[in-house]
Amino acid sequence: MHFVKPAASETRTGSGADSGDRDVSAPRTGLGPLGGTIRERRKKAGLTLQQLAEKASLSISYLSQVERNLLTPSVSTLKRIADLLEIPAGELMFGDENGGGPAAVGVVRSDRRKRISFPGSNIEYELLTPDLRRRASLLWLVAPPGSESGPAFVHEGEDGVVVLKGELEIEVGGSSHRLSAGDSVYFNAGLPHRWRNPGEDTVEAIWLSTPPSF
Repeated sequence: MHFVKPAASETRTGSGADSGDRDVSAPRTGLGPLGGTIRERRKKAGLTLQQLAEKASLSISYLSQVERNLLTPSVSTLKRIADLLEIPAGELMFGDENGGGPAAVGVVRSDRRKRISFPGSNIEYELLTPDLRRRASLLWLVAPPGSESGPAFVHEGEDGVVVLKGELEIEVGGSSHRLSAGDSVYFNAGLPHRWRNPGEDTVEAIWLSTPPSF
């Protein structure tokens, strides 16, 4: 899976970050506050607020407000923080599943999906698998016209995408593939990849990642 661009206000002065989704309030999720999870994980990693802020190229005041749920970082900034804390970004976004081993069969009702949406970006994600402890993850992606992911991204494993509605343009290894409703693509996630919605309609798609990479 891939992520939206970081907001310019997240970075320290002079960092030259791209403008993307803006910071507003806490993200809309079916889980508890995001900031407390980041703070807990930061302390568990033995990092001070200043140390994590510097490593992530964020201002201390910005990170402090994130941890207090006063600001919402972009998804790509969450990914950067998660990488520094050496945990999956999905663990911050969808919660840490610390129960027993995953059940052999897991049914996820449409009204019980773990979901997250960032008001500044209007891009929404819903987790279709029960949790992130499986060999693969399925995400329902809703992307409005003109929305796009950040710079080309690589990760371990393989990705597959099925477009359910609208048109989604996916760039893989420098080649662009325009997918319409009913089309799908499968690729080695070690190739740089990114996506955008070039059309006038909202895109709905299912994104497979194995192993889970969100």
